[in-house]
Amino acid sequence: MSDDTSPQAPMPSAPTRADVFDQYMPIVLFLVLNSAFGLIPAIAAMTAWAVKAQVSRYRRGLPLGRVMPIIVVYLLIRGTLGIIYDSEDVYFGIGIGAKALAALALLVSAAMKRNATGYALPYLVPFDHDTKSHPEYRAATRRVSIAVALIVFASVGFDTWLLQNASINQFVLIRLGVNWGASIATLLGAGLYLDRRLRRIPGFPGMMALVERRLGDLGMNPPSTSKG
Repeated sequence: MSDDTSPQAPMPSAPTRADVFDQYMPIVLFLVLNSAFGLIPAIAAMTAWAVKAQVSRYRRGLPLGRVMPIIVVYLLIRGTLGIIYDSEDVYFGIGIGAKALAALALLVSAAMKRNATGYALPYLVPFDHDTKSHPEYRAATRRVSIAVALIVFASVGFDTWLLQNASINQFVLIRLGVNWGASIATLLGAGLYLDRRLRRIPGFPGMMALVERRLGDLGMNPPSTSKG
């Protein structure tokens, strides 16, 4: 197989402590401020920190490209509408709607020559050109796109039900826990499926070997699983 393992664009860097902090700090701010001062200050703080996090990632050199301005505009519109209407249904409903659109986009991409999973995966895992161009790769990633889309649609249904049947803080906490668990399970399931399916491609070294190579490129030096 070809040794060309470079994606067409820079691969993202490893998550830093700042990334983890920025991921959870908006949630902490929302819970604290909503309990102490109400919904509007909570939405304002959550929106401001989320925008700050996007700008910080961009300044650290992450390859966000045109995506970063789109995310920032989305966050500002969502926060502004939530504040104007003073409504958790509006604020969180916009997020649920965006998630549904993402799932729909995954399904649509599965019917195209280059599905979303097949396009995005090489930015995370260093597949070589022969693997990416193989029919098994396209078939496997297409199925992953469909499966992930269905899981996201199920998450949309759960979020909608939870928003109508829980307090605001309960909604935020329960959704965080459920979505985190579902995300981990989905990633593990997709990884195991891709590892099994892509081994049909001659010379494919396995997902774990590629993940170890990726971690090594990031300077994380994972323990090798090879013997001898």
